[in-house]
Amino acid sequence: MQHLFKLLISALLIQTLYGAEKYDSKTFRVITKLCGMCHGTPFYFAKQKDEESWMEYFEEDQTLVKVHQKDPEALKSVQSKRFRYYREDILKFFIDNSKYSGVVHGCDANFCGTHH
Repeated sequence: MQHLFKLLISALLIQTLYGAEKYDSKTFRVITKLCGMCHGTPFYFAKQKDEESWMEYFEEDQTLVKVHQKDPEALKSVQSKRFRYYREDILKFFIDNSKYSGVVHGCDANFCGTHH
């Protein structure tokens, strides 16, 4: 019985490890939907700035609003409920994949290459 229990736990652990993604795919999809039309793929977009720059952009709510004021569609995205809800996750995604982070992604089901 203990052997079966250990085997079951091992199988669940292996399945969990294989199911883990290298990045937050939900945030990836949110960024693609809200920002992709202007900024391209989320990884390409994140690599344009370093960690400090991303933190400055997200430090105050009005900073992103000022940057996006000239484009009504972009302003609508930045002020949306969805953006506000995922704001911290978006910042974390950008920092994790920023210019000097050393992260280089290959192809997977959501993304392939750095085309924009």
